Amino acid sequence: MEQVLLREFRDVHKHFDAIGVSLKISKGTLANYRSVLSRFFRWMEQQDWYESAFGVYEGERTPPRKVKGFNLGGDRKGKRAYSTTTYRLAPHEITPLLDSQLSGFNRFMTAPEVPKRQDNPVRAVTFKSYRSAALMFLGWLNHAEGFALDELRLELMSDRDLLEDFIAYGISDRGNSYGWAMNMAAAALNVAKWVHYRQSKSAKYRDIEAVELIRALLSELAVKHKKEPKRTISKEALQEKLLTLQECMQVNQYLRKCCAPRTATGEKRRTKAILVSWQRYLIISILTYCPVRQREIRELEFGRTLFREPEGYVMRLQPLDHKVGGRTGKEREFFLPDILTHDLDEWLNVWRPKVPTHHQRVFIKLRNQKLDVLGTPYNDTQLCGLVARAMYSATGYLFGSPKRTTPHDFRRIAITWQRQHGRRDQDEALAEIMGHSVREANATYNYLAARDRTAKAKNWWKPTSTV
Repeated sequence: MEQVLLREFRDVHKHFDAIGVSLKISKGTLANYRSVLSRFFRWMEQQDWYESAFGVYEGERTPPRKVKGFNLGGDRKGKRAYSTTTYRLAPHEITPLLDSQLSGFNRFMTAPEVPKRQDNPVRAVTFKSYRSAALMFLGWLNHAEGFALDELRLELMSDRDLLEDFIAYGISDRGNSYGWAMNMAAAALNVAKWVHYRQSKSAKYRDIEAVELIRALLSELAVKHKKEPKRTISKEALQEKLLTLQECMQVNQYLRKCCAPRTATGEKRRTKAILVSWQRYLIISILTYCPVRQREIRELEFGRTLFREPEGYVMRLQPLDHKVGGRTGKEREFFLPDILTHDLDEWLNVWRPKVPTHHQRVFIKLRNQKLDVLGTPYNDTQLCGLVARAMYSATGYLFGSPKRTTPHDFRRIAITWQRQHGRRDQDEALAEIMGHSVREANATYNYLAARDRTAKAKNWWKPTSTV
């Protein structure tokens, strides 16, 4: 037995039936042997030497699974989810009148030209956030304040007294932040403009009392928001989410191995499971090496925002394809790291075509069994959840301490590492890739420790060598 190589021994279970016939072993005895061997294999898979003994699984087999998995949903069960909004008005609760009003509000906000409207049109994604805020407010009126569904009107959101009560409920009862409150007030401000825009004769609707009252409320909320502790970036919260860039690279290597066509025990994997692994690996790899906003990955479309050139893949974003483009009118264009070129080629030419769609989005929904959902584009919360779950599982497997890293956290990781270890002449280019100015990138995403921020001032009094 000591002369048998482990790599040859790992497939022996496939030949058990043939061995039993050749050695005239009874089925009962053979079943006992199979059980003992299975336990032996499970024990080996938990040993630190297993992967090196059986070889690297990049081209053939996935890494072995551990007995204890790391599941973000299960581990965080019972903890507060900040995105929970159960008071939102449900689709079946939207009356025909409200539906008509929401459609009118949509046209007012997004149409290229509306008579007497004083502001520029907003993008569909911006209106979506306003609509969501309105449904929260109307749901609160119905579920918490006792308004009947047929009493709900969109213009109620332009009433400052009702709006203040709603914001107080959200902060005091739901645990929301003043940042959330400002988003609700911004939506209400636009509802007030929609209600009164035909009557206004002054610039910026200054002659409309409802608009001015909500504008003043926004200013008050902004002061409170500035003083408010940032719970999502508190020291405790960041400890649960942030990794070093080197750890992110280890995660990428692990997720790449998880794309193998066979399991660690040699079983052939289902095509859908391989697709899920490939997509998860590529999304997180792009975030690691090119930390763009998750919307830009979610809406990545081959032939429109992603192009294959001889040197590799290029992301080319028009002003409406990124967050600040509507304000600046600037395009953004940059190469994805060349270490992803080969794998993106395989994804786009081999695996992505296995799910036929009527669009060219690079990344698509794969988990849902419903035919009308499979292959459709992701929305923001779904992609964020995919990344957080994958990072939680992978970091738990690799480091024993799982991290619930979100797409936005990769921006913090990148800037922090680059400011500490990178070249200063790259500051502006990296900020441009991320869609920020250098100043904004430093202010928002630089999480260097206090000592690290001052490290480069050591021996500042010594003259620079000219040799």
